[in-house]
Amino acid sequence: MENTPTAPLPQVTFRETVREQDAADIRRIVQDTGFFTPEEVDVAEELVREHLAHGDASGYHFIMAEQQDELVGYACYGPTPAAEGTYDLYWIAVDPARRNMGLGKQLIAATAHKVRARNGRLLFAETSGMEKYGSTRAFYTRTGFTAEAVLKDFYRPGDDKVIYRLEV
Repeated sequence: MENTPTAPLPQVTFRETVREQDAADIRRIVQDTGFFTPEEVDVAEELVREHLAHGDASGYHFIMAEQQDELVGYACYGPTPAAEGTYDLYWIAVDPARRNMGLGKQLIAATAHKVRARNGRLLFAETSGMEKYGSTRAFYTRTGFTAEAVLKDFYRPGDDKVIYRLEV
């Protein structure tokens, strides 16, 4: 059998600068994942707009992943109010066409690096306990997070909130 070489993936670049176009691109990525409600998609876009309006004072920081000038994933994080050195990972999403290629892992690593640079010590993430989110929970475990708490019926009856913790 002949080995067919595969074309290398275009290099991923990361940026922290938030641009106006990012709001629409993030909306598309979050929507295309199929994991989020229309209200959650609105929130993802709203956080971009909040950052554009208020910069770092918004409390929302972004890491954008691009391939050939196209936004293909992002993470949004920020300091937890009234907590010392604790940060929340508000969003992480990767374009479905680029899932399972290590991009999410790179975004977590870049986020942890930025949190450390801001004198952070802990990064928390949360997700649903529903079966649909099993791959998300496995992703957090694979990237070094540990499940810290389960809040029963948090989002709605039968939909628990699972909180993950990462020491950065």
